[in-house]
Amino acid sequence: MITSSVSVAEHLKRVRELIQPTKPQHLSVEEAHGRYLAQTVQARVAIPSFHNSAMDGFLVHDKDLSGSGPWTLPVSGEVAAGGLPQEVVPNQALRIMTGAPISGDAKSLRVIPSEFTDASLGPAQLPTQVTIHEVPKKRHIRLRGEVVTPGEDIAHPNTLIDAGTLAFFLTAGVSHVSVYRRPQVAVISSGDELVSTANVGAAATNNVDNAAGVATGVGTADENADYRIADSNGPMVANLLAEHGPVDVRRFHVGDGTDKLTALLDELTSSSAQPVDLIVTTGGISQGAFDVVKAAAVDSPNADFWFGNAAQRPGSPQGAGLWNGTAVVTLPGNPVAAYVSATIYVLACLYILQGRVTSTPAEARSTTEWWPHCAALVHAHPTLPLPRPGKSQLVPVQVVPADTGLLAVPNTGGNPGSHFVSTLIGIDGLAVIPPAEDAEHPDSPGMATVLGWSR
Repeated sequence: MITSSVSVAEHLKRVRELIQPTKPQHLSVEEAHGRYLAQTVQARVAIPSFHNSAMDGFLVHDKDLSGSGPWTLPVSGEVAAGGLPQEVVPNQALRIMTGAPISGDAKSLRVIPSEFTDASLGPAQLPTQVTIHEVPKKRHIRLRGEVVTPGEDIAHPNTLIDAGTLAFFLTAGVSHVSVYRRPQVAVISSGDELVSTANVGAAATNNVDNAAGVATGVGTADENADYRIADSNGPMVANLLAEHGPVDVRRFHVGDGTDKLTALLDELTSSSAQPVDLIVTTGGISQGAFDVVKAAAVDSPNADFWFGNAAQRPGSPQGAGLWNGTAVVTLPGNPVAAYVSATIYVLACLYILQGRVTSTPAEARSTTEWWPHCAALVHAHPTLPLPRPGKSQLVPVQVVPADTGLLAVPNTGGNPGSHFVSTLIGIDGLAVIPPAEDAEHPDSPGMATVLGWSR
């Protein structure tokens, strides 16, 4: 175990190096919705898979529209979307609907939209003839394979399978894909002072049947209940992860004794248990006499950890390491500090596990270089704190429209204290105020980089 002080970027690099993407699995495209691709996907069929009409109108030969119009042609029949293609003979027109197949040499044909003819719009009897008043520049024919050809790469690893991507895959004849498995994460809040919200201030006579509190993430009421606090960190971190799913989260709570924490960590990381990909702890890593996480890591031969201070406010105490080879990220116990730290470090781990990101720069000068996918540069409100020497400041903000563009407004009254949980209500992200020595304009807020904001 090493105790030292590092920059935010250095600690983020250390944390990320503990993580690898989950193992891929083969799923149907619909089952894979919300996951990230593990392999390149190739089209199985052409898009479009046949020549078809891009408009409702009349299919004619180009050569039948020579000279100056109007042109009147007999109508030989019609074809609808999903129908069999029909050949249009020279000097005749074929009524055709959007998406209907086209046979023959499509490059010598064109579709004249109904608006350019004397035909009735909407549902109407098939006319015996049609008069074309004008020939538009576009042919209004979609050629087979003009979007995608069979065997063409259509998506690459790390692509999110959202609703639009799903539709594209199905259209391209792709029924199954290789995606990264849903990450399994355990969140452990620590401290004898924590109880469930229902038990905050509850008297001993109101004790509830919660003997399994260590495993479920809730505490029990006792004679000290009036002096205990709600466990908000466990639910907060678990739900922050869920907001950035896919992920499966299990939540636990331990007190200040190392035995139960050590046993829990051994169980979570043993080959016989349901394996977890990442363990997140909150609290117990500072300099106190009852800092259980640090104490357990020091005592266990199964642990290889770093503990120290990251140059940030709030959330200076940080830690990370391996327990039986499984990655563990340890967060401070103060709620805002825990939220800030989870947003930076834990979500970075989750994104790697999901296969959302893979590239890790060899060197990173700032926090934002590790967050290119969800960082936005916006104007800084004058009440944002100015850069300070030696520390990054991470301020909960709302991003609002202004005359100058988008504006990051602190949700803290300028005080990003780790105990002001109210500063987390309704925020859009965290404004990163770099140390004064790294700031481009240390005397003015200027622009602000907001982490976690991608709208």
